[in-house]
Parts: sequence; C-alpha cells; structure tokens
Amino acid sequence: MRTLGSFLHLRVGMLVPRTMGLLVIGDEILNGKVEETNSRLVCTTAPSLGLKLRKISVVPDNVDIIAKEAREFMHSFDIVLTSGGIGPTHDDVTFEGLAKALGQKTFTHPELTHVVENFFGFDSTVSPSDPRIRLSQVPVSSELVYGIDHSTGRQRIPRLFHTAFEIIKEHLRDPQIRFHSRSLYVTQEETQIAVFLSGLAEKYNEALSVGSYPTFNNSYYRVRVVLDSLDEEILALAFQEAKEYFASHAVAYEPDPVANAKEAVYSLLKEDAVFSGRVAKAIDIIEAALKRFSPTQLVIGFNGGKDCTVLLHLIYAVVCHHNSKRGSDSDTAKEILLKNFPKLLYIRSRSVFPELESFVQRTLHFYRLPSSSIFRSSLECESERKRPHQCGSLIVYEGDIKSSMERLLQDFPDLRGVFMGTRLSDPKTADLTPVAMTDPGWPQILRINPLLDWTYADVWTFIRKLSLPYCSLYDVGYTSIGSMEDTHPNPKLRHITESGRIGYHPAYTLTDLKSERFGRQGPDPSN
Repeated sequence: MRTLGSFLHLRVGMLVPRTMGLLVIGDEILNGKVEETNSRLVCTTAPSLGLKLRKISVVPDNVDIIAKEAREFMHSFDIVLTSGGIGPTHDDVTFEGLAKALGQKTFTHPELTHVVENFFGFDSTVSPSDPRIRLSQVPVSSELVYGIDHSTGRQRIPRLFHTAFEIIKEHLRDPQIRFHSRSLYVTQEETQIAVFLSGLAEKYNEALSVGSYPTFNNSYYRVRVVLDSLDEEILALAFQEAKEYFASHAVAYEPDPVANAKEAVYSLLKEDAVFSGRVAKAIDIIEAALKRFSPTQLVIGFNGGKDCTVLLHLIYAVVCHHNSKRGSDSDTAKEILLKNFPKLLYIRSRSVFPELESFVQRTLHFYRLPSSSIFRSSLECESERKRPHQCGSLIVYEGDIKSSMERLLQDFPDLRGVFMGTRLSDPKTADLTPVAMTDPGWPQILRINPLLDWTYADVWTFIRKLSLPYCSLYDVGYTSIGSMEDTHPNPKLRHITESGRIGYHPAYTLTDLKSERFGRQGPDPSN
C-alpha cells in the first residue's frame, strides 16, 4: 500500500551535484499494476536544474536489492533520487534499504515523527505501535528538507512525488550550469541523416549532445533532431550547420499548438491580406456569438473533418484570448474555463471510418477537455438514455442529422446556437449567411458559420501553419470525408510510387480546388 508519494534526497560527493540517478522502487511497477510516471517528470526537469540524469533503475520492494542498487548509484552519481516504497505497510522498505546501502541503521526521527503526527492527526505516545510511525524511521544521517505552503505559511509534508520534487528541486539546482537545447524537425528518414549526425557529434565531441528521435505517425516530420550543449555559442554553430544541411527538409513545427493557440492564431492577422481578412472575420463571428450566448447555450459541430478541426482551434484561441484579457491566464483559470467550454457535438455518419472515430476521441485529450462523453442514439429508449448533466465534453448521436438535432434540442433545451464548419463550396450553401436559423421544417437553432467564405486552401494553410493534428485519412489522399460507403481517395491525387504501386498524395497538396469532393459519391454533405 502506498499512502504517500515517496521521495528521498541523498547528498553524495559535491554539495551541488551534476549527475543524477533515479531509483524507482515497487513491486507494483514491475508487475504492471501501477503505471510509473515519476521518471518522466525527473527526465524533463533535470536539464533545467543543470543536472544530467544518467540512469533510471526499477527494483522490487526488497531491502537487499534496494541496498545493492542504491550503493552502486551512490558510487556512480552525484545525486540519487528514490521514488516509491515509503509508507506504513510491511513492503514499504525503501528507508531500510537505503540505510543498509549507507552502512547505517534507521531510527525514529523526532522531528519527522512530529510532522507525520500532524499530517495524519494522531499521537504516537498514545499509539506507539501505529504503523504510520514507519514513515519517520529513516537512516540516521537523514536531513529533512521542508516545503512551505504559500497559502498558510506552514510547513507541510508532500503527498505526491510531483509535489515533493517541486519542494526539493531548488536544493538540487546547479546555478552555474545551464543546458541549452535546440530542435529541428526533419522530413527525411533517420537512415538518410545518420551519417551527417554522426559526423556532427564527432566534430563537436563532448561539447555537443546529438540525438535523433524518429516518429511513425506524425503528419509533419519523420525525425526530431535534438542538439544539447552547455555552450550557447557552440550550440548556435551546430544548429546553423544542421539547418543548412537539412535545408528544405527541415520544417517549421510547433510540438504543442494548444499551449500557444491564442498567440499563433492572432498572429495570423498580420499575414497575407486576403487570408488574414478571413481569419479576422471568423474571429469576429465567434466573438459575437460568445458575447451573445453563454457556453452552455452553444455547441461546436465536430465530426473529425478538416473544417471542424479549424473551427475548434479558432474557438479555443478566442476563448483563451478573452480569458487573458480578464487577467486569468493561470493554470487554474484555464481549468475552470475548459469546464465551461462549449460542448462538442458529434453526429456519427453511417459506416464511420475508424481513423475518424479515433481522431475525434484524441481531440479531447489534445485540448485537455474532460474526456467523459455522453452517448445518445436516435433509436434509444427514453429509459436507457443518460441525462444531460452526466455529459462530459462530447455529445454523441447516431443517425441522420435532422433526427439527431431533434434529439439534441430535446436533451438540451437551453441550446441556442451551433458552431459549424460549413463553407460556401459545400453542397446547398449558395444562400447561406454567417449567422442564420436552420431551414423551415428543421429543428430550430441558430447556425453559426465562421468559415463560410474560406477556401479549401485556406483550411490547409491554417492547419499546416499552426501544426494542428488532423485525421490521418487526409495524408493518404482523402480530401473530403463522409461515410466509408461513399468516400474514397481523390483521384486527382493519385500517383505511381517508386515501387510501381498506386499511391495518393496528401490532401493539402491538392491545387485544383474545384475537385475537393471528387472522392465522394452520393449526397452526403457531412464534411
């Protein structure tokens, strides 16, 4: 049982260490019952502390094994961190293992005992056999390091490893050491650039660390090349050399487009006059709707297609922009904002592509939206349906659009508007305006169309320029996606590969904008 996130700081050698080893302790990690996430935190934070993480080892809850591994770490690294194995139960033996590695005994630390008593609310003099006393039995040379709760000014014991690491990391920081890092995103395969990278590493020797990290499911690049150095000038020279070598194979890529969505979207207003004008108009339409209605009165039509991918990101950026104008840019404010973000409406077409379904679900994670969803089939019985308050960020219906909209307004009677990714090049849109009620005979709701005058090229310019993820079908020739029954790769993108097989270029390479729907058969206007 682990009631506390565990953490121990051992000073070895230098007061301000430069190398570090992480010892992860726990049977539950080795048998797969618990997912280990602490090591990633240490990996990503170590460089900013001026530290080099050299090794991560996972060991069971065994005193002898912990002692052996910890002893080796202490001889090899300047800092040893441990994660796991601290608690009130018999298998929490990290302290015993570390004491053995140090050639010491454990003792009940009086100050730590006081902290444990305050945290759990018991008196060890009244209950001397309380198992929680084990938490204060540490190696005799242990030194306590406190964190301060800024809201109360009182000392506290951390409950999770992440909290503990935040407390301890300033004691580990080397103020004289700073790692500098630059990344390039390359469209070539790793085998094509291996010789150059080896030569670059050999040229700069110990002054430069060169890493290459291939990806197999990214729509923008094949390999991420990472250059690290303590010397900023050397890093600049190496980066420029690599940039010149890769030339057009190095692409501009933003690994986290959500984090800077506001800045990136609003910077487009300074781009080409025609495109920036369309972006500005879309933003104005979205802002007007958000001022007129509350988030609970709006939904965002989202079926995983390219147009609604743009639409969702635009709305997200506008909401973030308004949030920052109110001086609410903190993580807590963003969490509150996302909980009140308009829900996504997903109407499943018949025979939906698995790739499209997967992308819809991944989008929730991408935007950090609550991942629980509500499912409503137009054929469900009333008694089987969940109530609206149970809905997360995604409302799902199956069936045709008209009956699904009827059910939507029955389930969410306060709804007033739906954001849609409709463009004038779509079927039956000649008389459509940016804001208009649905046609007579349809469930009455306001259709809000920020992208109405956007072109196919505008959509892909927005997506690719901002490095947005999109459905993988677009990378294999699909330019407009409906159901599996009536959607095929666009014949305009067909080509013969070097191996003599039929292939299709990505959707964003299509230049004949009038042929966007050439891969569609039948009257399915869902995208």
